[in-house]
Amino acid sequence: MRKSAIFSVTLQTLVGVITLLWLLWYFIPAGNVFKGMATLLIAVLACWYVLTNCRNGGPESGVTVATVDLPLPENHGPVVLVCGDNLDSLFKGHTLRKTAQGWWLRADDVSRLTDVVCSIQTQFPRQVGQISVMYICQPDSHQDTAALRAILKTLRQQSKQLNLLTGFTLPVVVCAEFSGPETPWVIVRGDKPTVCAENDSPQAFIDWQQASQNIMTLPALRQAFSFIRHILVAELVKADRLTPPVYAFSVALRLGTVNPEAQSVWSDWLYSRTCLQFSLKTAPLTATRHFPDAILPLLAPFASPVQGSKRTRHLVLLMWLCAMAALGISALNNRDLIHQVSADLQRWNAIPIDHYNPKADALAALKQEVLLLERWQRQGEPVRYSLGYYPGQRLWLALQQAIDSWVPPHPPKPQPAPKIVRLDSMSLFDSGKAALKDGSTKMLINALVGIKARPGWLIVVSGHTDNTGSVQLNQTLSLQRAEALRNWMRDTGDVPESCFAVQGYGDSRPIASNDTPDGRAHNRRVEISLVPQADACRLPDLKPTSQDKRDVSTQEMEK
Repeated sequence: MRKSAIFSVTLQTLVGVITLLWLLWYFIPAGNVFKGMATLLIAVLACWYVLTNCRNGGPESGVTVATVDLPLPENHGPVVLVCGDNLDSLFKGHTLRKTAQGWWLRADDVSRLTDVVCSIQTQFPRQVGQISVMYICQPDSHQDTAALRAILKTLRQQSKQLNLLTGFTLPVVVCAEFSGPETPWVIVRGDKPTVCAENDSPQAFIDWQQASQNIMTLPALRQAFSFIRHILVAELVKADRLTPPVYAFSVALRLGTVNPEAQSVWSDWLYSRTCLQFSLKTAPLTATRHFPDAILPLLAPFASPVQGSKRTRHLVLLMWLCAMAALGISALNNRDLIHQVSADLQRWNAIPIDHYNPKADALAALKQEVLLLERWQRQGEPVRYSLGYYPGQRLWLALQQAIDSWVPPHPPKPQPAPKIVRLDSMSLFDSGKAALKDGSTKMLINALVGIKARPGWLIVVSGHTDNTGSVQLNQTLSLQRAEALRNWMRDTGDVPESCFAVQGYGDSRPIASNDTPDGRAHNRRVEISLVPQADACRLPDLKPTSQDKRDVSTQEMEK
């Protein structure tokens, strides 16, 4: 392979790899691990592609054909490859026939079409787009319909290989010459046949057949049309899972070729349908053959030089597909961004203003998005959003309006921690006793000023001892002392018994070490506190007050 070709393959592969990596890293929403593995795979495939093409010498390697004498590259007319029956009498020993409207190039057998096109692609790659194929069929030269159909099947196979070789479908013209009375070329493009007489302007077939001298040819012409439709065209387009159908670009037919002595496909067809027979006396031994030049103007709009090789066209197609994919992914990314901001705004609007903490969390999310959009405004939005309709300014405005419209309420004042009134048991009771001492009333009144019966609050009285003595005795003594204090508060303040809860813990909840006299003195205590409880302490003629409207007011006193 030439160095220039190696450089071209390497450069085109590199451009393709860069295009794929651009799509992968900037647009496809995937993790870095996946992207790294995909990058490695793309690099390995690119190296394999370059090495394969350099080792094999390109897609045309292995094909050895003679140099084809083609027109100069600056000519842009159609180049028709002619294959089929009896080409010697048509080309008269030449390979190429040049005209003002195009060129006829002899390709001989149908099976050589791929070799000829491959040679043209090697010598003149830009002129591949000007190539068309014309198959000439002379039914008088065929004695077996099955053999004729086999040739048409070969034409289908060659058309498939040409499509793979060039990257596009080449126009195929079906040209048929029948024995019979002499007629001009009849060109059928679409559903309107045109008669193209030599050295005369084209004429509609319906007008041509009305001339008196042409009436005698109509039966044979109709059968020629029928033969082309049911044998040639039908074989080219019939269903086949191995080869795609070949649709004729146009059909050209004429009558007047030499009628052989032997029976032929055409003579059998004509006789079985019309009982017509053309003898050797009605046709000259050497009829003049000429090209259907009227087809060249029809092919001209479809013949143009190819810009770049097949590999270049594949690269352009890859770049175009990557660009379309990037546009689509960018649109999806912008849609996801809009959905995310919309969801945060809906959450913000759904939270009541008096719910301070959830509202603050929603506000923080909106501010983070505003900061992100502002940074993108200063530095430019990411590439994954840039190819679609980026709605950054509109989203920023909606977020800013939501933030500016909120006036934060004053946060709730912190509630003071409830305090417990602790009374020294030795100041209220004698050692080992549960009856209140004389003279302890004044101390109780001063210490329990803040402990008042309130609806919805429970007055909890709990007794505690040190670890001196047995556990059961200490628990019983602590409970009796708590009951004694409860009874005094109930009787003195005329408080219903439902407002109290009495507990005796014994020595299970010390607040100091029992190893020292001072610690044991602290553990001998009675604690009084207010605890909220629904439906507790129902005072006469009063409705219970909700516990969240009153604060716990306690005092602490130690002796």
